[in-house]
Amino acid sequence: MQADGPADVAKSVIVPEYLTGQSRMHFRCYPGIGCFTRCCSGIKILLSPYDIYVLKKRLGLTSTEFLSAYTYQSFIEKSMLPIPVLKMKDDENKSCPFVSPEGCSVYADRPLTCRYYPIGMGIMKQYDKKTGTNFFIKVKEDHCLGHNEDKEWTIDEWRADQGSDVYDEVNNDWLEIVLKAKTLGNVEFSGKSLELFYMVSSNLDDFRRFVFESNFLKGYKIDPGVVQKIQEDEIELLKFSLSWLRFTLFGEGDFIVDEDARKQAQEKRVAESEKRREEKSEAS
Repeated sequence: MQADGPADVAKSVIVPEYLTGQSRMHFRCYPGIGCFTRCCSGIKILLSPYDIYVLKKRLGLTSTEFLSAYTYQSFIEKSMLPIPVLKMKDDENKSCPFVSPEGCSVYADRPLTCRYYPIGMGIMKQYDKKTGTNFFIKVKEDHCLGHNEDKEWTIDEWRADQGSDVYDEVNNDWLEIVLKAKTLGNVEFSGKSLELFYMVSSNLDDFRRFVFESNFLKGYKIDPGVVQKIQEDEIELLKFSLSWLRFTLFGEGDFIVDEDARKQAQEKRVAESEKRREEKSEAS
């Protein structure tokens, strides 16, 4: 993911060149450089599922508390998909809530957008094939002096150094959903599907309840070992949630629906509905 851009977009330049993981660039950012923290203001940072998980853990908050205190809801460009956006301070520069004169106060747990900067990422994939080609773009802003530094990297070296490759791995199924929705244009998602997308994308606590405090597990044939793993490991639960979301929205993945359980649940809902109708009829 990448930010939509700084407040003054005229000063932001996306270099018109597709870069691969082996493309090279010069860049370095550090306390003391003349532009230090200037890229931390006037931006719109879309938060990925792993961003939210890491930040809420860092701050000791529940998902709901974090979303309420630090985000507002917007939409992913060229799609109907809702997404949390980091809420900037209400100051003159619209600064990031985590930035200080000394730098980022949550640097080790900063969002993916910040990790990639000054690189943006896209994924080109033909959906009838199992492999795709990653490509990257370079973002140059007038104020940024980091491009003038001698330090040289390949894109893959930069991603590994910044820890963004780990974020991409955890977010993989979610990124594929976003890419497909944007590629296909105005995909018609139901209101329920959009609510589900937002819940799974932003609130792991709610998803945990959705799985373990409902009939969810009865609707699928899921290996008991997987169930135990997602009960005990939140990262595995997060990966599971995004994989299930991809299956639910686009039918992609290895989930197997338990048709007998689904049929029984449907029959139960019909019976309960009929009972309520009869009770209402008798009362009238």
